Amino acid sequence: GEGSWDAKSNRLCIIACRIYDASSSLEKAHVGDCTTRLSLRFPAILSIRNTSTIVGEIWSMKLRNEGGFFDRIEFRNTGRYGGGIQLQGLKYVYTEMDEVKKSCPKKNSRTKSSREQYPDGYSGDMSFSMSIINGSKGSIGWGSSNILAVDDQQYQRFPSLLPSSSSKPKSSGVESDSSTGFLNVSYKISIPPLSLELDGGLKPVNQSSYEYLQTKIQISAEGVYDTTTGSLCMVGCRRSRSDSKSFSSHSIDCDILVQVNFLPLNSRESNNIKGSIVSTREKTDSLYFKPLQILGTTYSRSWVAESIWRMDFEMIVSVVSNTLAIIFVAFQIFHVRKHRGIGPMVSLLMLVILAMGHLIPLVLNLEATFIQDSERSVLIRGGTWLEMNEVIIRVVTMVAFLLQVRLLMLSWTARCSTEKKKTLWIAEKRGLYVCVPVYVIGAIIAFSVKSRQNVDRTVRVTHSWYYIDEIILGNSRAYAGLILDAFLFPQIIFNMFHNSRELALSRLFYIGITLVRLVPHGYDLYRANNYVDIDDTYIYADPGADYYSTAWDFIIIALGIFFAVIIHYQQRLGGRYFLSKRFLESGTDEEPPVDSEEQLPLKYST
Repeated sequence: GEGSWDAKSNRLCIIACRIYDASSSLEKAHVGDCTTRLSLRFPAILSIRNTSTIVGEIWSMKLRNEGGFFDRIEFRNTGRYGGGIQLQGLKYVYTEMDEVKKSCPKKNSRTKSSREQYPDGYSGDMSFSMSIINGSKGSIGWGSSNILAVDDQQYQRFPSLLPSSSSKPKSSGVESDSSTGFLNVSYKISIPPLSLELDGGLKPVNQSSYEYLQTKIQISAEGVYDTTTGSLCMVGCRRSRSDSKSFSSHSIDCDILVQVNFLPLNSRESNNIKGSIVSTREKTDSLYFKPLQILGTTYSRSWVAESIWRMDFEMIVSVVSNTLAIIFVAFQIFHVRKHRGIGPMVSLLMLVILAMGHLIPLVLNLEATFIQDSERSVLIRGGTWLEMNEVIIRVVTMVAFLLQVRLLMLSWTARCSTEKKKTLWIAEKRGLYVCVPVYVIGAIIAFSVKSRQNVDRTVRVTHSWYYIDEIILGNSRAYAGLILDAFLFPQIIFNMFHNSRELALSRLFYIGITLVRLVPHGYDLYRANNYVDIDDTYIYADPGADYYSTAWDFIIIALGIFFAVIIHYQQRLGGRYFLSKRFLESGTDEEPPVDSEEQLPLKYST
């Protein structure tokens, strides 16, 4: 199509031509009739009934009985922030403020406290994502609430792009009482129709079996925000289901009350926004719906700055942690090389688990080493410092992995060359027969519990990719971290079947690696009480890489210390010291004699 722009009416008029035979190949495509007309307008005034910054229509110039004729189609953008359009001179007119005064009586606003600071009405903290809760059904989906206008000025996402306009309005058609902290605000609330179990009065306008054809539930609202108490009260309107084919005003339901309470900016609660969406109609009305509770989260600039500092700290700790792991593995390598009879006594399954513990993060984050994730870098820090530290972490992890492989090769070679290899392989196989069923049963229990906690039934049915990514892959990674935390378990089982009391593991190795695995859980306990929970910002003690919660942290720390104590006494008193004497005697009888003094493993002196 081609057309012309009318600057006076902010209108674009286009004559459009249909292209035929373009589905299979462009070589056969050709321009057909040019009887289609398209019109686009950018309204200069927004209101609760018209929040679209772009409206238009498309129609056919053909006669109704001609082929290719179609009825006039109206359309408008309904995206966030008005579709991202920012125009100078765009005004918002409040039309429901009388109803707001009736439904939201102003309370005596208290004086601002230096300890309680609420989001500024002109800041980005006013927009938030939210969880929708429908009574006893619990959480039924997610939505978003985005500020459209403050006073009569369109909210500016990027004020620097409009240098001639001020971030704060100079005047308003409906005056805000700024002296007492009251601001007139307008919002666009969007709720995706992803199989939400909603009442009939709140069903989407356009219902379809195809997700991309379903219309989002859009509620436009306007009201008053009290900057001294963080209270927001608004009257909302939504387009109801109607037989009308146009965007006429009679198909709009404005009997909706939206109330939101922002917590102070210094609050540490993860859900710092709470509110409700209520229909003020009679329960017998077809457009009535049961009250919906909303829980929202927004992140203030201070929280973001704090999280950036925490990320820098976690990067440093992660590098130090991996460096210590390298040192502890190096001590074990020296220990094995110094005492020739020690290598075969180390559980190969334990060494494989430790090696995989370094390999998995390298595989999962391989792209971070070679490809810059520019969006994440710019969003969080600007790129250079973040990417440099991530590369350092990957390099240190790679060195730790190579040393673990070297230790595994030394132990494997030593076991294959020893005369006691038959007894050792029998103990290794028996240990494998015990460990694998334990790991499988633990995985089944962990997966079933995690699935019930994290996946809503309707989401699981609608989004199979979510189930695969979040439940299967996410739980697998977390469970692998749990196995790594209990890395001493195979060595304990091996010692028990072989009934050895040799100093197979260096103290610095098993105590050091245990601390490397347990310190993240201690840090998680501290972080949960001192930092704001912001997803996708964890570098050290990543919740996706292990089981992190108050209960799990205490359990894993206690388990790790318990295993280290068992290894200590096994290497001092024997692999079956905690069993009855009958098992101890049978274990002693199974050991074959040692031919040479040179092959004797290192033991504790008594």
